[in-house]
Amino acid sequence: MGYRIISIIVALFLTHGAFAQQYYGMGGLISVPSADMDTVPVGHIGAHYLNEHMIPDKMTLDGEKYNSWSNYLSVQPFRWIEVGYGYTLIKLHKNKDKNAEVGFYTKDRYFSLRLQPLRESKWWPSIVVGGQDVWGSLNKGESQSNYYRNYYVAASKHFDLLEQYIGVHLAYRHWKLDSNKKWNGVVGGLTFQPSFFRSLRVIGEYDGDGVNVGADCTLFRYVMLQVSLQQCQYFSGGVCLRVPFVRMNKK
Repeated sequence: MGYRIISIIVALFLTHGAFAQQYYGMGGLISVPSADMDTVPVGHIGAHYLNEHMIPDKMTLDGEKYNSWSNYLSVQPFRWIEVGYGYTLIKLHKNKDKNAEVGFYTKDRYFSLRLQPLRESKWWPSIVVGGQDVWGSLNKGESQSNYYRNYYVAASKHFDLLEQYIGVHLAYRHWKLDSNKKWNGVVGGLTFQPSFFRSLRVIGEYDGDGVNVGADCTLFRYVMLQVSLQQCQYFSGGVCLRVPFVRMNKK
């Protein structure tokens, strides 16, 4: 009996099915998009601590960048589409009074969308087109609505190398604000899932400005943890609740 209980616990712990979430709640690597999608209809609810190197340069207080937090909700109703809503907390002086105390008194909200027109097979990669902050103001961010606006096309291909799962990810991304142009162009990364622990994924990526490393792990199917180091030295991390949709069987 004890052996069976231990076996069940281990099986649950090792079960995986979710790919890493980006810091704004959509599928991807760390700060780079990928073409991976979850294997089942699912929702994600999470929060992420962001060091200042992870947020847009235009988000400053008194001319200085700051660490922040993001919260998000994303839904993948079908294998080929994912939509999400998230926000990043903005630090400012209370009531915009330069002499008042400083705190997170507002937020930058954004809607995200990913579509997968081509699913990965033996001979070709999966392809995803998508964007972040895809709906909102058309100005250049004066209303704090375009800090995260970007569009991309991404490709992902996975290989089984001696039972080790290797992912190769490449994307082309364009940001609306000129202040984010350091992240424009070709970006990508590699992922590694060891055979002895498929729920763990080690990530290395190039985001257009530097190299980031990190890892994520799905525990008991429902909780996903992610940690990362921007430019291999600045910590960010978060936790996500993965909620698979329950399908009703027809009688």
